[in-house]
Amino acid sequence: MFRNSLIKSALTSLLLVLPAYGVFASQSELKSFSELDHHAAVKQAHEWYKNDQGIVVKVMPNEVVATQTESKQSTSVAIPKDQFYLSIAPWINYTHPCTYHVPTGCTGELVGQKMHMSAVDVETGEELLNQMITTQHDGFIDFWVPRNRRLEFTFHHGDANGVYREAKEVLSTFGDARTCITTMQLKAMNTGHSKTSKHSGHQGHH
Repeated sequence: MFRNSLIKSALTSLLLVLPAYGVFASQSELKSFSELDHHAAVKQAHEWYKNDQGIVVKVMPNEVVATQTESKQSTSVAIPKDQFYLSIAPWINYTHPCTYHVPTGCTGELVGQKMHMSAVDVETGEELLNQMITTQHDGFIDFWVPRNRRLEFTFHHGDANGVYREAKEVLSTFGDARTCITTMQLKAMNTGHSKTSKHSGHQGHH
């Protein structure tokens, strides 16, 4: 009987210690996060995608913010004044509303999909990007672009059935503009219209 009580007491103590250890570990990770530059901070956020540490990372126009959900403690990494972060999730059948990207939770429809993209400055006509890309593990593509521009992004995607789709939108990098772009639907150019239903595919806070 005494032995059972000792075991029960030890288990209770362990259950109390484990959450505290988790918070402590997260606090340590937040400290390490604060010492990163903006590129490394976003990379770390991707590694924490749907993580068990209870850390949510949100990319704002001027900073990358990491928050420990249980303790509510947060830290941030500044984004240089001449750079702006855009994370874009081209979609066909479903999307979700989003303003500021959450690399630890945001999920787009098209994962690991190859497509061609370009970005042109609307005011000057300068072509900043023109390349083949592959969507990330979360269905988004990250771009670091100049701040205070209006850029026309175009995506072209072809599937195994020969359906050719295009998405085009002018995106702002001024002020508090969106960093999370989930409004670019790839519409069929050669076989009619794609579906337009929208369903939530998002986790995390915006």
